[in-house]
Amino acid sequence: MVAPAAAVVIVAATLTLKSDTKPVTVYIQKPRGTLYWGGAGLDGDYIQPQLQAFIKAGIKNVNAGLTNTGGHGLPKFAKPIGTLIDAIRAGLPIRYEDGGEWTISKGMDAKEGQFNLIGYSYGSLLAAQTAHFYAKQGHIIDHLVLIASPIDADFLAKLQNSKNIRKVTVINLTDKGDPLYAGISQMALFESIPKLSSQFASKKGEGHFYYADVIPNSSQRWKALAEKVFNEGVR
Repeated sequence: MVAPAAAVVIVAATLTLKSDTKPVTVYIQKPRGTLYWGGAGLDGDYIQPQLQAFIKAGIKNVNAGLTNTGGHGLPKFAKPIGTLIDAIRAGLPIRYEDGGEWTISKGMDAKEGQFNLIGYSYGSLLAAQTAHFYAKQGHIIDHLVLIASPIDADFLAKLQNSKNIRKVTVINLTDKGDPLYAGISQMALFESIPKLSSQFASKKGEGHFYYADVIPNSSQRWKALAEKVFNEGVR
């Protein structure tokens, strides 16, 4: 969790004291742009090609999301440890509603346009927590897109019912063989571990790793996902 950087909007507000004779100018940080978080580790070889696919589909101001944990920025030998930490967090604490500060450090300072948060797998939980935090602060999130997300059902419902999150799009990969899905119970999540482990080890783009493994037809997969997200209204 890090400090925000965003476009600034000037709002005139009448903050009254008896001595006030004119409106006070208030500066409100207003985030704009699209942020995409990948899966555990946040550094897979698929992330940059997926960002490019989003851009080619017509989505502007797209940046990769980061976090303080995980494999990003770690030496190569240490990245598996970071990835494991992220995976554990995804399976336990952060798939539930969190009251902490989930703010954005960079990449959301476009001068105009939508405020969109997209996440895949572990990244979907970072996107969800970030959307929840910004919505509570009174910001409008135009789109929250959760891909292959193990998010808790109650937390998902809260996001879907938030008046400040205009649209929540859930993209499950169960039709690809993914044992995870939005709203999965804790028991079902634990029961999915052997299948997830097998899919991860295969490196064939199976199930939960349909977009994460780089295989011969990955570019078509990334393109199709980008077009689907675009067709949901993300700009």
